[in-house]
Amino acid sequence: MRRAGFLVVVLTACNPATTRPSFAPYPEALHAVINAPPARVTEEARTWLAAQGPTVQHASPIDGFLETGWYNAADSGVAPVRVKIRLWADPDVPGKSRVTVEAVYRPIEDPTRTPRDLERAVPEGSAGQRLAERLMKALSEKLGTTKG
Repeated sequence: MRRAGFLVVVLTACNPATTRPSFAPYPEALHAVINAPPARVTEEARTWLAAQGPTVQHASPIDGFLETGWYNAADSGVAPVRVKIRLWADPDVPGKSRVTVEAVYRPIEDPTRTPRDLERAVPEGSAGQRLAERLMKALSEKLGTTKG
């Protein structure tokens, strides 16, 4: 009986489930090595984004992942563009994280296609891209970066 309890504890601790999406960031996403573990990077990003306006829809320090909800980014165009920010923080050497920040938008809505199929990286210089750059800069200034 004792052995069965131990087995349940071990199997529960090794849960392979993750809250990260099954897709990778777009190649246009921003990348940096930040001098902090993934959990801290994720928490700092959550705090910074909350102060900037976008609602953080999901954040998991354990998984090193954060995603905002869709929000209207003020832009030079006639209509605002709905944008979403995602952050992946992957372990690098001890105490550091490889951080990726992507900003995406949906040029069209099509219920027959999967949501990720409809997303595109925001254009360079757009309000969504500037927000992603400001997030990466804020993380770099607060936690430091590794030049490589």
